[in-house]
Amino acid sequence: MNFEVKTKSRKKQLEKIFARVIAEILPLYFPIKKFGLINITYVKIARGFDSAKIGMSVMRNSHQFDEVAKKVVAKIQAELNKKTSRKKVPKIILELDRSGELLEKLENLEREN
Repeated sequence: MNFEVKTKSRKKQLEKIFARVIAEILPLYFPIKKFGLINITYVKIARGFDSAKIGMSVMRNSHQFDEVAKKVVAKIQAELNKKTSRKKVPKIILELDRSGELLEKLENLEREN
């Protein structure tokens, strides 16, 4: 039971680190002029620390997200490997967060301006 608590806290810490580091890297690969505001909506690391799903929302051109994500995921993974001090860094999977609520609000704000 004590081990489970330590694992959960380690997992949460790693999720926070991933969110921060990836947020710094994203503008290099997802240009603001093309996608608008980019937001990390969630980081979910798998139980065995072998993979991590990164949920992102973009302000515009969401239909192009998957195409760009496939091209840059290896580059983002390499950057993440350099910037974290873990022996084994979970493989990242970039996903477009399609919940839409935040995305819709941001798109409406952009149209108003």
